[in-house]
Amino acid sequence: TRTRDHEPTRSFRVNIMRVVIALFALIAGVADASSCGIFSYHSEVESSDTLMMHWNSTSTSAHAVVHIVVTPSAGRGVAPQKYVLTKCTSAADKAEVQAEYSDAVVITVPVKGLTAIDTVQIALLDTLDKYTLLRAYPQPLLISSTVVRTWILNPDHLVESHVAPDGYGGFGTDFAAQANVSNVDVHLSSIFEYGASGETAYTAAGVRDKMVLINEIDEGTPLGRAEWIKVVGLLTGKEAEAQVQFSQIKAKYETAKSFVAQATSQPKVWYNGFYYDIWYPAKSGQYTYQYLVDAYTQYVLPSNEVFPVGGMKWARGLELAGKAQFWLSNSQSWASLSSAAAASSGVPLVDFSALSNLAPFGCENVWDNDLSSETVVGLDYPRNDFFESGVINPDQILKEIIMIVHPELSAIGSHKYFRHVPSGTLKRNCPFDASSSPATTTTTATTTKSTTASKDTGATAKAVGLTGLNLGLTVAVAILGSSLIALALATSIIFQRRMRAARVMTKFSENSALGA
Repeated sequence: TRTRDHEPTRSFRVNIMRVVIALFALIAGVADASSCGIFSYHSEVESSDTLMMHWNSTSTSAHAVVHIVVTPSAGRGVAPQKYVLTKCTSAADKAEVQAEYSDAVVITVPVKGLTAIDTVQIALLDTLDKYTLLRAYPQPLLISSTVVRTWILNPDHLVESHVAPDGYGGFGTDFAAQANVSNVDVHLSSIFEYGASGETAYTAAGVRDKMVLINEIDEGTPLGRAEWIKVVGLLTGKEAEAQVQFSQIKAKYETAKSFVAQATSQPKVWYNGFYYDIWYPAKSGQYTYQYLVDAYTQYVLPSNEVFPVGGMKWARGLELAGKAQFWLSNSQSWASLSSAAAASSGVPLVDFSALSNLAPFGCENVWDNDLSSETVVGLDYPRNDFFESGVINPDQILKEIIMIVHPELSAIGSHKYFRHVPSGTLKRNCPFDASSSPATTTTTATTTKSTTASKDTGATAKAVGLTGLNLGLTVAVAILGSSLIALALATSIIFQRRMRAARVMTKFSENSALGA
């Protein structure tokens, strides 16, 4: 006969059994988590125009996946590209994800090896300290980062180099050679290789299911371009770190943009480079154009002007350049203005002497983004860090443009990318008063300051009377503010990661209790 004295013993045994069952369920849950790992941070799109991210779970399990859609600009001839990233490592789990997202390329992350195609991708990998995943790169000598270049060229690291048939390291690699590179889970590509012909070549080479389009070039803002670090972070297992990096980049860019509130003029600018007799100007909707908006300039190219995809004719480019006070040149690499005006000997299609009559030449206001370029022995073109690290330093580029077009703000930083092109022996009169901007006729939408940089007449008067001490204090406070913001964001992310881990463990216990 059982008495009440036996109840404590029975209760104790039942509780022990419950604990044992819970422990087995927890172990099973952890084992499941190890085969389908957990993303440490669920990134969301903040600034990108061409990128979408959707976080989902597969229908038959709680496996988190991120669905990424890349939409190239109209006219590229490339359909939206779809990818699904999962941390499931088993063939069965990956097959489940592929069945649910049949129109997407499914990639298990973090990848163990990859190839890259251009220096922008190198900068993103370098920032996340994941360049050691590289298994092949077309032309390592074009990489500006000494650390990455040295690592790739070290024969012990077995990084393969496949230079394209045209000799260029970034445009058009040997797809068949890529397919033969071992230990590669992903091939990072760019829009220049990803046209209809490129996609056909990828498929023929058998690497279509490993290609990921990094489409930063089609972004409409510098921050949208920098946000591609999140995609690289997701691919390499650095999603949380990528979010911290982007938050810091964003905070620094907003700080740089705020300096134009102290500008005393809105000068006219021409941002362009040319090849033979064709100009390739920045235009509305491109991230390069947004730099000019955020620097509080008037861009001489009308925002509604349409010109062929192949570029602008020489005569029209000269006409627009003649209206500008400043010319931001895109790697023309002139030693001086006089050498530029006399350079027609090797380019019969162009009358370079016409350049000497342009206002930016007469005012000696020509700047080139080649300050960080270096001559490469054995190559006909230099490496230029503007096209590499510029993607993750948009604040530096913006500050330099502000310093160039607003000389009164020259104390906000130093130059890393833009070089002033000296006059040489060329002497011309400047049609603009050195202390004022050119005529204020509006030609583009760059005439309105952003909300964070707005000012009224009183603010203008204060800006004119701004002393060096005031500006120095402004810079110091702005830098301190951006640092505090970045620290708060980093702390928030760490807290989220801990809370997410706690919720996952709780979920495992709940599933066990329900018999899941």
